[in-house]
Amino acid sequence: MDLTRVAVKGTGGHQIGRGARSHQGLQESNLFTSHLSSVSFDSLLIAANLIETCLEQMKHIHAQLNLDSLRPGKAFQRKKDDNLSKELKLVMQLLRNCFFQNENCKAAALGTHLISILHSLWPWLLMDDSLMQTALHLLCVYTANYPSGCGSLCVSSSGLSPLQTAQRTAAGNSLMHSIVKLASQTPAENSVIQQMTFNLLANLVISHDCKGILQKNNFLQNFLSVSLPKGGNKSLGSLAVAWLKLLLNLSFGEDGQQMIVKLNGSLDQLIEMAKFKHRSNPNIILLIVHNICFNPANKPKILANDKAISLLSDCLESDSPAAQRIGASALWALLHNYQKVSIYFFTFSPLVNTFTHKHCNFYLCIVLHIIPFY
Repeated sequence: MDLTRVAVKGTGGHQIGRGARSHQGLQESNLFTSHLSSVSFDSLLIAANLIETCLEQMKHIHAQLNLDSLRPGKAFQRKKDDNLSKELKLVMQLLRNCFFQNENCKAAALGTHLISILHSLWPWLLMDDSLMQTALHLLCVYTANYPSGCGSLCVSSSGLSPLQTAQRTAAGNSLMHSIVKLASQTPAENSVIQQMTFNLLANLVISHDCKGILQKNNFLQNFLSVSLPKGGNKSLGSLAVAWLKLLLNLSFGEDGQQMIVKLNGSLDQLIEMAKFKHRSNPNIILLIVHNICFNPANKPKILANDKAISLLSDCLESDSPAAQRIGASALWALLHNYQKVSIYFFTFSPLVNTFTHKHCNFYLCIVLHIIPFY
């Protein structure tokens, strides 16, 4: 009996011991989680302070550049300006690294005067390609996958917080307007600046405000004047490729899809570009056409363009499975919930003749999709 009681006591004591250790482990886990939260908060606070310090330094450099420009002594002034330029470049690189894939740091910068400071420095950036490249790189990193940051570029540089959206300007006094102007006027010889400007615009078109500025400035009209390769050259030039990247991002939104199709001649220009090679993304033009097919307002104009339909139908005979899928998906999008297309698909011989025995299932789906309209 005594042994039994001892055994029971021993067992009970062992269970209590385990419970105590479990409770202790829970406390340690909570302390560790609290420590991580504290570390995360501290790192965010440090980043916010770093951003604020960098911005103050940029303000100081801007003021110094303005003062030095009024003083005599060109040789001394040039040397001092070079030092200030190096310092400004270093500060912008530091901010760029801080923003890289860090939404918390981007959010911390959103309520600051980052954009207004860059806008005030813009005349100086225009005079120095190296500084402009650094600034554009900073803006590319800052706006990447960050719609709020993109929208902040549309705010008037009146020194107000970017969060005060009531101050959005229609008079052209924003950093976004300056970027659009830079993209429109940069000579082809300066390909690095041109590429970086278009990369930035490709980021910015996810913002409704940025798209509005592009539309008001008729920026997309420049796409129609992009020169295509001549002679034996079968590859698209760097400017054409930059435009395609911009249009692809623009085509992800309904308003962007309409902007592309409303531009008279844009479809023909895209189809003409499809004749040439694009090394890094051979299906980029197909993807743009594919995306605009999903907008109901665009369907009549696309269906009225024989070349566009031929481009999509040719995809079904392509050796590339990716091109086949894109073409089939685009044609399916044109069919969906659009009664007028039924007669068109049966009477447009180039498309019907394209279907071979390999596409019987797809053609059957078209027929089944059309039948409910009758």
